[in-house]
Amino acid sequence: MRTEFILEYPVDDLTPADYNPRKIKDKSFDLLKQSILTFGIVKPVIINGDNGVLTAGHQRTKAMHALGIHTAPAVRISGIKVQDEIKFNLFHNSIETNKSKAWVDLCGDDTQGYRIVSHDKLSYEKNANGSVVAEIGRLILKYGEWGSIICDTDGNVIDNSDYAVAAKQAQIDVIVYVIDKAKAECLKEYLSYAYGAYNYDSLNIKSYNQLYCQMHRLQGTGDKAKGKRAAENHSSTYENYVIPRITKDMRIIDFGAGECQYAKMLAGKGFRILPYEPHLKGKNDNIDIGGVIEQIRKIEQDIRFNGLYDVVVLDSVINSVVSVEFEHLVMLTCNALTSADGELILGTRSLGSVEMMARLHKHAGKSRSLQFLDENNFTATFRSGCWTMQHFVSKDGLKALCEKYYEDVEVFGEETRSNIYAVCRKPREFSEEEFERALSIEFNMEYPNNYRHNQHERLVQGVLKRLSSRKCCTKL
Repeated sequence: MRTEFILEYPVDDLTPADYNPRKIKDKSFDLLKQSILTFGIVKPVIINGDNGVLTAGHQRTKAMHALGIHTAPAVRISGIKVQDEIKFNLFHNSIETNKSKAWVDLCGDDTQGYRIVSHDKLSYEKNANGSVVAEIGRLILKYGEWGSIICDTDGNVIDNSDYAVAAKQAQIDVIVYVIDKAKAECLKEYLSYAYGAYNYDSLNIKSYNQLYCQMHRLQGTGDKAKGKRAAENHSSTYENYVIPRITKDMRIIDFGAGECQYAKMLAGKGFRILPYEPHLKGKNDNIDIGGVIEQIRKIEQDIRFNGLYDVVVLDSVINSVVSVEFEHLVMLTCNALTSADGELILGTRSLGSVEMMARLHKHAGKSRSLQFLDENNFTATFRSGCWTMQHFVSKDGLKALCEKYYEDVEVFGEETRSNIYAVCRKPREFSEEEFERALSIEFNMEYPNNYRHNQHERLVQGVLKRLSSRKCCTKL
């Protein structure tokens, strides 16, 4: 087994992880200290056994230092893979993993404090949180009994009931902290507070990491090894909102075109469409910077001779921005590329689908259905050896976002489905300085080793010149 429970681990030996994805406010920190003074450490911290770095329990460790506590219960895990470290932190700290109802048979022993309980002493009413339980179970099977539960002296699980369900299903023993049932309600109140919010700033996710989020549009997704016919991966944005409304006399730009498959397909059918993808894939998944520069030159020439675009497509880009600031830059750039009577057609990931997918037991095998959102509805995902970001938005949020940049906005789609959509017209005016900054960043993106191609200036100036004309047209 790769885990070890240590009842008294030296607090001074706990080293915080650089990536810790949670931040805590002063008021919450005071509550946390009060909880520890009242009940002690009722959940062990988690340590990476290979380097001694904290995997989970950063805020409690900070509180223990402040309170002068010298030892703490800890679970030491050996051989943790990078992509699993943050999962331990997220599950360990989430207050939303108590949807199931579970019990522990204490066999008449109402001694308070820590003990190890056999899985055959666990029971539950139903698995009410399928996706969470499935992902916890994967980590249990991989590493052993890494988590813990809290129950009262009657055996009612009052914290981390979903871990109890996963442990029961995996038939693995569990660390249990037993508290007097007379004190359980008070402890539950303390546990209900949010001791920190998810925050992924410390991961320092770069925009070029989002290369690994690109969808393989119009390519097979079937099981070739079993001889099954591959199904094409279609874009619902293109199929339902772009293709039905474009004509061959319109000029179109696909901003953030990914692998550019739809732009290539439509261009082959005679449509006047140009792609722009700042993280264009080349050989071995490296960024084809030469190809990006060639796209910029074609767009610059097209705008110089023909003006701004009738249709700007923004398909699955808002859900792949790495921050609210980059979202603003993307939207402002799309505004700048839209002609006075043109429109932006946008598709993005739905916030409502996150909760729906987590509830559905049939999706329990898909760990990507599990999201831990920060205050702006961003979540971090480990892909292809690096951290990437995904962003989710509600229909109301999408409408509010688009209305910052366009006067006429229609939003489509169902909240509980994967994607929602917007069609935006009448681009709003911003200052030349704001447009220039957005265009200069979006068409001269940062690449690994702080490289920038610096081939954007003629395009930026060309767009700014056309924006001056658009402003006059708008006034008329």
